[in-house]
Amino acid sequence: MRHAALLHALAKVGLFTGLFLGSGLISVAYAANADDALAVSVDDFYYRDTSNEPTDQTAVHEKRLRAFMTALRDDVTADRRFELVPSSCGPNCPTDGPALRDRLRAASQAGAQILIIGGFHKMSTLVQFAQTVAIDTASQRVVFRKYFQFRGDNDEAWQRAERFVSEEVRDRLLESRSPQ
Repeated sequence: MRHAALLHALAKVGLFTGLFLGSGLISVAYAANADDALAVSVDDFYYRDTSNEPTDQTAVHEKRLRAFMTALRDDVTADRRFELVPSSCGPNCPTDGPALRDRLRAASQAGAQILIIGGFHKMSTLVQFAQTVAIDTASQRVVFRKYFQFRGDNDEAWQRAERFVSEEVRDRLLESRSPQ
């Protein structure tokens, strides 16, 4: 399975401990009206590079990941259908931070209805995978998870990926909020 390495990496850092990982979109009924902004917190994503390229690109990947996370949060903030709740997690959260259950509790206490987590895995010089998971903080159930594949490892490729991921995440969150 081509995503097995990414799932293994997420499991290794404890992102899915104790969660129900059903397939596809899980309908979540929110008590809020459709006109109310959905409160969302976005934790920093992790980055894993197994491309075995000869040049150490750690610094440039960290820079691009920070830019990606900033742009993703800016997109959520700019969309009036959402309210961005600051993450209680620091930059080391995806790997060395608190357990996911504690992160969900902290996000809920801060007012977030949804916690978004995820990560990137660079498989080769040109191929990267990203996984984004949105979790309902009250029920601790996955609202959706989505795998993305993008080509390229330059600023332009990362910016295109961010725009696509951001739009997809916001659309899926709104779908999950609609009565089924």
